[in-house]
Amino acid sequence: MGLKKVPFVVDNTVSVDDPYNFGDPKVILLLDDPTVVLSVDVCVKQPQKTKVLLDSMAQIAVRDGGIPISFEVSFELLRNGTRIALINDEMDYVPAGSTGRHTNFPNLPLVDNDPSPGINKYDVVCTLVSNISGASIFVGSRSLKATIV
Repeated sequence: MGLKKVPFVVDNTVSVDDPYNFGDPKVILLLDDPTVVLSVDVCVKQPQKTKVLLDSMAQIAVRDGGIPISFEVSFELLRNGTRIALINDEMDYVPAGSTGRHTNFPNLPLVDNDPSPGINKYDVVCTLVSNISGASIFVGSRSLKATIV
Protein backbone atom coordinates (compact mmCIF):
# COMPACT_ATOMS: atom_id res chain seq x y z
CA MET A 1 0.00 0.00 0.00
CA GLY A 2 1.51 3.35 -1.03
CA LEU A 3 1.48 6.66 0.76
CA LYS A 4 -1.32 9.03 -0.15
CA LYS A 5 -0.46 12.60 -1.01
CA VAL A 6 -2.26 14.49 1.74
CA PRO A 7 -1.43 17.73 3.53
CA PHE A 8 1.26 17.40 6.19
CA VAL A 9 0.96 19.49 9.36
CA VAL A 10 3.70 20.78 11.67
CA ASP A 11 2.70 22.82 14.70
CA ASN A 12 3.95 24.31 17.93
CA THR A 13 1.67 25.53 20.71
CA VAL A 14 2.28 26.99 24.15
CA SER A 15 -0.75 27.10 26.46
CA VAL A 16 -0.85 29.42 29.44
CA ASP A 17 -3.61 29.13 32.06
CA ASP A 18 -3.29 32.75 33.24
CA PRO A 19 -1.36 35.27 31.11
CA TYR A 20 -1.25 37.56 34.17
CA ASN A 21 0.69 34.96 36.21
CA PHE A 22 4.06 36.57 35.66
CA GLY A 23 5.77 33.80 37.63
CA ASP A 24 4.88 31.32 34.87
CA PRO A 25 8.04 30.76 32.79
CA LYS A 26 5.87 30.38 29.65
CA VAL A 27 4.64 34.01 29.98
CA ILE A 28 6.95 36.40 28.09
CA LEU A 29 7.45 40.07 29.02
CA LEU A 30 7.56 42.09 25.80
CA LEU A 31 10.33 44.62 25.43
CA ASP A 32 11.34 46.84 22.54
CA ASP A 33 13.67 44.14 21.19
CA PRO A 34 12.10 41.63 18.76
CA THR A 35 11.29 38.40 20.61
CA VAL A 36 10.78 35.03 18.91
CA VAL A 37 7.79 33.58 20.76
CA LEU A 38 7.36 30.40 18.67
CA SER A 39 9.00 28.52 15.78
CA VAL A 40 8.40 25.54 13.50
CA ASP A 41 10.68 23.85 10.96
CA VAL A 42 9.21 22.77 7.63
CA CYS A 43 11.00 20.55 5.11
CA VAL A 44 10.31 21.42 1.47
CA LYS A 45 11.50 19.00 -1.22
CA GLN A 46 9.90 20.53 -4.32
CA PRO A 47 9.35 24.27 -3.75
CA GLN A 48 7.82 24.85 -7.19
CA LYS A 49 5.03 22.39 -6.28
CA THR A 50 4.67 23.28 -2.60
CA LYS A 51 2.67 25.82 -0.63
CA VAL A 52 2.95 26.32 3.11
CA LEU A 53 -0.27 27.46 4.77
CA LEU A 54 0.54 29.24 8.01
CA ASP A 55 -1.84 30.05 10.85
CA SER A 56 -0.50 31.86 13.89
CA MET A 57 -1.70 33.71 16.97
CA ALA A 58 -0.33 35.19 20.17
CA GLN A 59 -2.25 36.27 23.26
CA ILE A 60 -1.21 39.82 24.22
CA ALA A 61 -2.01 40.57 27.87
CA VAL A 62 -1.77 44.02 29.45
CA ARG A 63 -1.88 45.02 33.10
CA ASP A 64 -2.71 48.71 33.10
CA GLY A 65 -2.32 49.83 36.73
CA GLY A 66 -5.67 51.65 36.58
CA ILE A 67 -4.66 54.33 34.07
CA PRO A 68 -5.53 54.73 30.37
CA ILE A 69 -2.86 53.22 28.15
CA SER A 70 -1.67 53.45 24.57
CA PHE A 71 0.67 50.90 23.09
CA GLU A 72 1.69 49.26 19.83
CA VAL A 73 2.85 45.68 19.36
CA SER A 74 4.18 44.27 16.08
CA PHE A 75 3.40 40.67 15.18
CA GLU A 76 5.64 39.24 12.46
CA LEU A 77 6.07 36.00 10.57
CA LEU A 78 9.60 35.24 9.42
CA ARG A 79 10.86 32.59 7.02
CA ASN A 80 14.54 31.79 7.53
CA GLY A 81 15.02 35.15 9.27
CA THR A 82 13.27 37.22 6.56
CA ARG A 83 9.96 38.94 7.28
CA ILE A 84 7.12 37.60 5.12
CA ALA A 85 4.21 39.27 6.97
CA LEU A 86 3.63 41.98 9.58
CA ILE A 87 0.73 43.28 11.67
CA ASN A 88 1.10 46.44 13.76
CA ASP A 89 -1.50 46.30 16.52
CA GLU A 90 -1.95 49.77 18.03
CA MET A 91 -4.35 50.06 20.96
CA ASP A 92 -5.77 52.72 23.25
CA TYR A 93 -7.41 51.26 26.33
CA VAL A 94 -9.29 52.81 29.26
CA PRO A 95 -9.72 50.54 32.31
CA ALA A 96 -13.18 49.93 33.76
CA GLY A 97 -12.04 50.04 37.38
CA SER A 98 -9.13 50.92 39.63
CA THR A 99 -6.99 48.23 38.02
CA GLY A 100 -7.69 46.55 34.77
CA ARG A 101 -6.60 43.89 32.38
CA HIS A 102 -6.82 43.84 28.63
CA THR A 103 -6.24 40.82 26.42
CA ASN A 104 -5.96 40.80 22.64
CA PHE A 105 -5.42 37.88 20.24
CA PRO A 106 -3.71 39.05 17.03
CA ASN A 107 -3.60 36.26 14.47
CA LEU A 108 -2.06 36.09 11.04
CA PRO A 109 -3.04 33.47 8.44
CA LEU A 110 -0.75 33.39 5.40
CA VAL A 111 0.00 31.26 2.34
CA ASP A 112 3.73 31.05 1.58
CA ASN A 113 3.86 30.43 -2.17
CA ASP A 114 7.63 30.68 -2.33
CA PRO A 115 9.28 28.40 0.25
CA SER A 116 12.95 27.59 -0.18
CA PRO A 117 14.11 24.02 -0.83
CA GLY A 118 15.27 22.24 2.32
CA ILE A 119 14.44 23.21 5.90
CA ASN A 120 12.47 26.44 6.30
CA LYS A 121 12.28 27.89 9.79
CA TYR A 122 9.12 29.92 10.44
CA ASP A 123 9.12 32.24 13.47
CA VAL A 124 6.44 34.30 15.19
CA VAL A 125 8.13 37.45 16.47
CA CYS A 126 6.50 40.01 18.78
CA THR A 127 7.95 43.44 19.54
CA LEU A 128 6.75 46.22 21.81
CA VAL A 129 6.95 49.15 19.36
CA SER A 130 5.64 51.87 21.70
CA ASN A 131 4.31 52.01 25.24
CA ILE A 132 3.40 55.57 26.19
CA SER A 133 1.93 54.68 29.58
CA GLY A 134 4.59 52.26 30.79
CA ALA A 135 2.12 49.39 31.26
CA SER A 136 3.41 45.81 31.49
CA ILE A 137 2.71 43.90 28.27
CA PHE A 138 3.06 40.14 28.03
CA VAL A 139 2.66 37.26 25.57
CA GLY A 140 0.64 34.35 26.98
CA SER A 141 -0.70 31.45 24.93
CA ARG A 142 0.52 31.23 21.34
CA SER A 143 0.46 28.87 18.38
CA LEU A 144 1.97 28.41 14.94
CA LYS A 145 0.70 25.79 12.51
CA ALA A 146 2.18 25.05 9.08
CA THR A 147 0.25 22.88 6.64
CA ILE A 148 2.30 21.74 3.65
CA VAL A 149 0.28 21.11 0.48
